[in-house]
Amino acid sequence: MSSITDRAAGFISRVNPLKDPHFAQDASRALHYNYGPVSILAAFAGSHLLLQHRLPMLFYGLDNNVYPRDDLRVNGEKHVASGKITPAQLRRLKRWEAAHYNAIENLPIFVGTILSLQFAGASNRLINRVAGVYLTARAAFAALYITVEDPSLAWGRTIAWWTGNITCIYGLVQAAKQLNHGVATGATAL
Repeated sequence: MSSITDRAAGFISRVNPLKDPHFAQDASRALHYNYGPVSILAAFAGSHLLLQHRLPMLFYGLDNNVYPRDDLRVNGEKHVASGKITPAQLRRLKRWEAAHYNAIENLPIFVGTILSLQFAGASNRLINRVAGVYLTARAAFAALYITVEDPSLAWGRTIAWWTGNITCIYGLVQAAKQLNHGVATGATAL
């Protein structure tokens, strides 16, 4: 057994990025990258792929590809009565579906915020901060929406939802400030 641990330790020691002399420089450079476009892709993937409620329905063998948007409402109780899923699983699937649609509904404001910041010439740091806070808030919102059934804990979901929205409002206000800088003095905004 010690030979396996010795080999694992040797491997970790050989591929340790902290030993690379360029690691600190690369990490520092990565902090200054503009993650705006990637964050839009991440938000799209989260809302359309990760939160796709049909995935857990496939897991339970319930996916109805004929009319998937209405499947839980029309057939949910039938699936419970037939023993395919429990009432708790049905409630979770319905919350998952709601989280999916909520993420899709919120995607345009996020895309608009990031694009506005990009067009306004905002700093990469501001763009990355807005993107990071929004994506973190949306991930927390989705996790809380799907997993929390206790009404006394559901307020966490509301806080996460408002955090994401206020972050977008903040980003749009910052973009507007930069776009309109100097307009009052008669200078051209762009």
